[in-house]
Amino acid sequence: MVFDRPLRVCLVNECELVHAGLTQMLAEYDDRVAVLPFGAGRAETADVALVDPFTRRIDDDAGAPTTVTRPPGAARVVVFTWECRDGFVERAMLGGADGYLGKELPAVELVAALEKVHAGERIVSVAFGQRSEPQAAPAIGLTPREAHVVALIAAGAPNKEIAKRLGLSMNTVKSHIRTAYRAMGVGSRTQAVLWAVEHGVTAPWVAVRDEVAS
Repeated sequence: MVFDRPLRVCLVNECELVHAGLTQMLAEYDDRVAVLPFGAGRAETADVALVDPFTRRIDDDAGAPTTVTRPPGAARVVVFTWECRDGFVERAMLGGADGYLGKELPAVELVAALEKVHAGERIVSVAFGQRSEPQAAPAIGLTPREAHVVALIAAGAPNKEIAKRLGLSMNTVKSHIRTAYRAMGVGSRTQAVLWAVEHGVTAPWVAVRDEVAS
């Protein structure tokens, strides 16, 4: 995709060392991305703000933040972090993030992801555990009902919300999730979110987020 100017990206609440590292890392792509000067995130309008809600050690999933604050002046906000334990991605996405990117991403992939987020796509790109290569998409697809359930999972909806929106029992929802996971070749909710975003199974996102926020 081509924009008429480089995207303005700011780092929020990061130290100068991290800012300098990101600026140097993306210097080769200065025709596509411009990292705003250190400390300028609140003074200048940013197209994408990178935030890391996990600035301290979190010993369990219950301690994960459930909201992602959009900095003043930022058009979109992306969680940019090393933290990718199961449950954290969907909490951040449901909590207001437009994307969730791992700090292990190489520069070319990070730039491409930021451009997609700026264009309105929801991007999740993180490494899970020790898996070095993403799993191939399964040859078989999902049933329409399974696809709807997976889309709501990608939107960050808990099982109770999925059951309410689709008029299903909790046992039926859990059954659809189990069969969908087998079809997708994933073993956790966070991996299901990544698979859904990569394959475009995310249609109900806006409705879910707006309903929760209201």
